[in-house]
Amino acid sequence: MHRHLSPVILLVAAAACRTSAPAPSAATAPAAPPTFDTAALDRSVNPCDDFYRFACGGWIASNPIPADQSSWGRFNELIERNLASLRAVLEADAAGRIDPGDRYPRKVGDFYAACMDEAGIEARGLADLRAEWGKLEGIGDVATLAAQVARLHREGVPALFTFGSDQDFKDSTQVIGEVAQGGLTLPDRDYYLKDDPKTVSIRAAYQAYLEKALSLAGVPAREAAREAKAIQDLERALAESHWTRVEMRDPDHVYHRVELSGLEKAAPRYPWKRYLADVGRPGLTRINATTPQFLQRVDALLEKTPVETWRAYLRWHLLSAMAASRALPRAFVDARFQFQSQSFTGAKELEPRWKHCVRLADHSLGEALGQAYVRRHFGGDARDRTRGLVAEIESAMGKNLGGLGWMDEATRGQARHKLERIFNKIGFPEKWRDYDAVAVDRGSFLRSLLSAQAFEVKRDLDKIGKPVDRAEWGMTPPTVNAYYNPQLNEMVFPAGILQPPFYARTAPDPVNYGGVGMVVGHELTHGFDDEGRRFDADGNLRDWWSPPVGKEFDARAQCVVRQYDGYTAVDDVKLNGKLTLGENIADLGGIKLAFAAYRSAAGASPPVAGFTADQQFFLGVAQVWCGQRRPERARMLAVVDPHSPPEHRVNGPLSNLPEFAAAFQCPAGSRMVRPPESRCQVW
Repeated sequence: MHRHLSPVILLVAAAACRTSAPAPSAATAPAAPPTFDTAALDRSVNPCDDFYRFACGGWIASNPIPADQSSWGRFNELIERNLASLRAVLEADAAGRIDPGDRYPRKVGDFYAACMDEAGIEARGLADLRAEWGKLEGIGDVATLAAQVARLHREGVPALFTFGSDQDFKDSTQVIGEVAQGGLTLPDRDYYLKDDPKTVSIRAAYQAYLEKALSLAGVPAREAAREAKAIQDLERALAESHWTRVEMRDPDHVYHRVELSGLEKAAPRYPWKRYLADVGRPGLTRINATTPQFLQRVDALLEKTPVETWRAYLRWHLLSAMAASRALPRAFVDARFQFQSQSFTGAKELEPRWKHCVRLADHSLGEALGQAYVRRHFGGDARDRTRGLVAEIESAMGKNLGGLGWMDEATRGQARHKLERIFNKIGFPEKWRDYDAVAVDRGSFLRSLLSAQAFEVKRDLDKIGKPVDRAEWGMTPPTVNAYYNPQLNEMVFPAGILQPPFYARTAPDPVNYGGVGMVVGHELTHGFDDEGRRFDADGNLRDWWSPPVGKEFDARAQCVVRQYDGYTAVDDVKLNGKLTLGENIADLGGIKLAFAAYRSAAGASPPVAGFTADQQFFLGVAQVWCGQRRPERARMLAVVDPHSPPEHRVNGPLSNLPEFAAAFQCPAGSRMVRPPESRCQVW
């Protein structure tokens, strides 16, 4: 799975699921909410004015954001239930209560116990960091710098640039190497380059955080201030050569098969052959560079940046990564939290350590923990019922393709072929990952974390030069999410998402189609959004559209860009219609496909709480998105997130659908009814 044309992640997905007998819980998990929740409504709001507030206003009023969260919604409720389920497994494993049916229970338990050992981390974490720092002291020239960058990369610590495997955009059967822009601490290039008052204040806060963290690690105050400025200046210089997130969404823009010779030409001062040997890929020549201008900037910085600055920069990136993982003493964790809260999240309290350690165990040993999760919480006919639902949505897409007057027959035939070739992964992998090589030290969380990260880096790099493994999963089974990958032409629905609030056996059929149906339709539409449409049925980057049809698609997509450019994310910050285009197209298409499938498959559905079947469908769409964000979080996501805020993921697409207006009898001129001449419809 490539890094820079990321699989298109929905942040929702669903299907039917029946659980087996539950494992004992270490904590009380939140109860599953009803899929159709009349208490969530705000009946004082006219649904034709603001359907999101009508569907979710009651829920928002009754569910304030918890102190340790930057946002909160029904999606988070499911995450909390899954975290509690995983915690039960991990605490049993850590205590030696081993289930013989699980794989790697002792390794998983030891990793969790090491993460939870706050006293041990307090006593040894700083010494572990300084031991790692000591390895950086030998940097004296570009050759030794490259050797240490390679060492950090082997251990999963990002610095200077990123290197990994990627499926060749134009030969979907092969895996090649990829060098990509990186090297920053702040979430995006804009935080280094913009000069509005808010961004300037974030840079000042970052400078203060750098100084404090370095001082905590033992750097004298005056030297910490000097190093902090040098680090931020170096990161700014790197950021100046980064392409924007909108540019990085264009697959043609990030595909440059420069090969090894091209790397050496773009950045001749960097010893690429030595670096590749040091990361375990000697002799590699087949390489893509996502951002050639970034490599040129790296080369220039190698010439003019003092060795002392490079040492400080690498020390910082190791410290930053370990602080984010909470593998350092509490003072480091608190300093990072204060900076993140002030600048990006608005959270009032640090997340409980057990939640953090559950997330890290899932991230680091995900298929080992996932196998235990699946055994306990994913059973019955869940897979079969999910496959049936996906088939209904795919059938609706096929019928929709047949009725598109703007698509010629040649392009329509190619689209049908791609639709027929989509592969669906549901629940969990057919073959579980082997974690024998991961060394877990219960006495040192930092060393255990670096070992797990090194295992994943090696596993990723070992794929280079080999045929693509189409059975590989890009998410762990407990993940509360789903994705479409255009290079594999596949949809993936992990077990963790296949439960309420997106689907419930007790919910009315229209509500389930609005929840789970929209989710599946969303992922399917990603195969034909502004990025997905660039790849053919086999996952190759190829223009299979006739020029007039491609031009018509672009015009329809531009309508969506204009619509979402007009929405406000928070305060004075507008949405970026180009950044969010793919997700907005998928939301619009997903609801349309789900409604068509519901109308085709559902039998007569009686009114519920005074709502007709069609109204129930649209309430099912809206209520999975009930939620709210802190202003700091909303502001940051407007810069980095390709997804629109929840209210716009509801009101935006529904305002384009005549079916919604008919269901709620919304008159022309209502805020939820876009005039025909400005209505957006892509698929």
